[in-house]
Amino acid sequence: MSRVLILCVICVLLATALARPQKKTVLVGSARYDITVGLSYTRQTSPEGEPGGFNRYTSVGKFDDVKFGPSPSPAFDAWFEARLDIPGANAVVPMQQITGCGEITDFEIAPAWEDPHVAIAPKITAGPKLFEPVLQLLTYEMAHEAEIDSAAEDGGLPIVPLKPTLWFRYSENFSPSGSELRWEYENFALGAVDQSSFQFSVPLAIVADGKEVELSIPFTDGAAKGEWTVQFRPRSE
Repeated sequence: MSRVLILCVICVLLATALARPQKKTVLVGSARYDITVGLSYTRQTSPEGEPGGFNRYTSVGKFDDVKFGPSPSPAFDAWFEARLDIPGANAVVPMQQITGCGEITDFEIAPAWEDPHVAIAPKITAGPKLFEPVLQLLTYEMAHEAEIDSAAEDGGLPIVPLKPTLWFRYSENFSPSGSELRWEYENFALGAVDQSSFQFSVPLAIVADGKEVELSIPFTDGAAKGEWTVQFRPRSE
């Protein structure tokens, strides 16, 4: 076999190994964490650009006393462990998602314009109220559905991480009516807070070792620019 052919074979084998999902490492248990997810952004508004909505916005979602454990599904490296409220029993049940407590901590609602020379000030009609954010564990396939579909169309396979990774989706999970914060522009329009969500990942080894996690991920939505922040703080036992 020629040297060129050998090199080609090696390259094909390496690419195949990288593209193929790695063997799952199941998490036995983790430290207990307090998890905080924040969103903060500012937004430029004007009669000629984007009117209404927020000039600035900050929200925080908190999930207290979170522990990871084995998943009942082989597709996941881990699930959340939820304690059952049974007196005298230390019983837990695996959960794919958990619900936390969220708060809109800072905001400024932008004016609207029917006439570009006359701004209509907003009047708050409901809220701000607490909300119930959701943190969900995903499989690699769930977190990269669009990439996998695109790779399949191109006849290839997406490259997956060599190390086991936990994939998450966070959602502010506001009500469909946006009742957590609503406002009106008198005799012109109504407004309500609209939920945001995003995905992030954490190496399984970090959670298994009970290490602290801090992430900062850019946020962009039209004229809005800011960041998502994620913190996993180990609890003192």
